[in-house]
Amino acid sequence: MSSTLVGTSGRVYVRDRLLKAHPSKPELNIYVAHCEGRPFVLKPVSQSIFEHSMLLKTEFPDTWQLRTHVDANEDKLTLFYEYFEYDLLSLVQNNPRLSLKARKFILQEVGQAVECLHAKSWIHLDIKPDNVMVAARESDEGQLEIERVVLSDLDCSLQLEGDKLLNARIGNLMWRSPEGQIGKGIGKPSDVFSYGLLYLYVITGMETLHPDFNELREAGIEPELEILCRLITYFGPVPPELVGHVDDPRWGKILMELSEATADDPDMRFNRWKEEMFPNLDTETKRMISRMTKLNPAERATMSEISKDPWWSRDEDFGYQ
Repeated sequence: MSSTLVGTSGRVYVRDRLLKAHPSKPELNIYVAHCEGRPFVLKPVSQSIFEHSMLLKTEFPDTWQLRTHVDANEDKLTLFYEYFEYDLLSLVQNNPRLSLKARKFILQEVGQAVECLHAKSWIHLDIKPDNVMVAARESDEGQLEIERVVLSDLDCSLQLEGDKLLNARIGNLMWRSPEGQIGKGIGKPSDVFSYGLLYLYVITGMETLHPDFNELREAGIEPELEILCRLITYFGPVPPELVGHVDDPRWGKILMELSEATADDPDMRFNRWKEEMFPNLDTETKRMISRMTKLNPAERATMSEISKDPWWSRDEDFGYQ
């Protein structure tokens, strides 16, 4: 690939440092590029992803919270994106003193992005902290001030057709819904569940679903099964509606066996979690998260309902609504 590319806008982008290497196809390596003194992300893609991105740009031309491309080169199948210094996963990990006000603003912006997708029957399918990009600066007092938040990596997103649901395992296993772990009956409620897990992480700063993958491999345990077990442990027991929703005899049996196996440890249930162990997880915050993490997809709140929840405005110093 040439070190200089011209976008459809006529702007010239000069390729700079490697940002992310593709595991098997160097021609799809992602780079930082510069144009008129500003950094951008230069991302070569396949023909199908290029066309998909063009469709998304048409569908969501003015959605501030969605990270669609800002320029493109069709001959080289290359997309250009705004560059962000932080991803949400590392930002939360590296800033334990991040204010509750900032955390709520981040969550609200991501929630609005998902709500915009759902309003047009699109689902993201890979909602996780490292797919949220953040622009921030340090104040004179040393506090991190959030300037912009966008939901990125829309490559897996798709538009649902009527009531038809997706039957496939897509997205990062640590942030998938129960039906997402199984790969059956995935729709808007699946995104809501993933957003609920992201919400829990941002509020508390704790990764509650991160297993030791080396230990699992040595024990011969499927990671998907381990995460599914944890979800049932925290948010169970398994309702019959979830079994009916996935509509698979083998997985239905597994779900009920996991539910029975975790029934003897009620102290692990999410409703028993204490703020002393999980920062900022007070009663109202637990109520809010519980609306999104019901094991029965039909019982989960919609993103529109979540955006109207009084939780967002209960603190007087939170002025972003």
